[in-house]
Amino acid sequence: MKIVSLLPSATEIVCQLGLENQLVGISHECDYPPSVKNLPRLTSSGVNHHAVSGEIHQSVADILRKSISVYTLDLKQLKSLDPDFIITQDLCDVCAVSIQQVQEACAAELGGRARIISLKPCRLNDIWSDLERVAQTLGATGFYRAFKNEVDGKIESIRNSIPDHPKFRKKILTVEWLDPIFIGGMWVPEMIEMVKGTCLLGSPGQKARQVSREDLNDIEPDIVIFKPCGFKLEQTLSEMDLIQNAFPWKEWPALKNSGVFLVDGNAYFNRPGPRIMDSLEILAYCTHPDLFPEPGHKYKDSILKLRPDFTVAPLRGK
Repeated sequence: MKIVSLLPSATEIVCQLGLENQLVGISHECDYPPSVKNLPRLTSSGVNHHAVSGEIHQSVADILRKSISVYTLDLKQLKSLDPDFIITQDLCDVCAVSIQQVQEACAAELGGRARIISLKPCRLNDIWSDLERVAQTLGATGFYRAFKNEVDGKIESIRNSIPDHPKFRKKILTVEWLDPIFIGGMWVPEMIEMVKGTCLLGSPGQKARQVSREDLNDIEPDIVIFKPCGFKLEQTLSEMDLIQNAFPWKEWPALKNSGVFLVDGNAYFNRPGPRIMDSLEILAYCTHPDLFPEPGHKYKDSILKLRPDFTVAPLRGK
């Protein structure tokens, strides 16, 4: 069996299901687990993802206005690999190669032989359902059941560890893009509910929402988590001036109470795959560090906490 994965979350799913040795090709963005890094890459992007967030947003908008794809699929490479299964997505043309591109390539280069598995997660249950569907299709249901049992246990443990008391119900804002400002949606509001928080400006199952300064002036978050989609910590840190000046910090309790965090948005929160559970642990730590100190150490290379003067503070962890 030969599998091609055209998005990072699918690559992580395949590996979680014990099928890494069946992977023959991946996307240009697939970077986890590290053991896949030498596999052939079948996609490329027309956007400079190392630019600042405002330039990236404008570049994507310009490409979409011209009705062309943000991503290119290497048809010659696809044909030479001749996969049995291609895993892609049908959720966001900005996030990966479009389903239409994959369908056309499969018909033209593979004679329709490859089976396309398309993922479209909007909520947490969709992520688990997609993982189960991939497992059933690829004959790995045992790995899925073991993973899902672990997921259910972690969720129950986190919920049971947080007292039902108003002081633990934090108002949480997650920022998915910096310029313009987008607020996290989709499965993130459900994750916030799992740590007994109140999600600000985001709705379960809805795509990330662009907000104005007026929208931000109307809220008072206790916790703010910056997790720009596709940004590693270094890239988010490079836009610290924007973080300092684009938000009404004087009116928000989050900064003065050391409740502002930067998280690796490339690895966590934005990938609807197995590491969503890692993201939930990170969220639990950021919201209740005294109750969940372990993630502060476990994910110390992926989380930064800001002091009121916007310098980086040490994490509590053990």
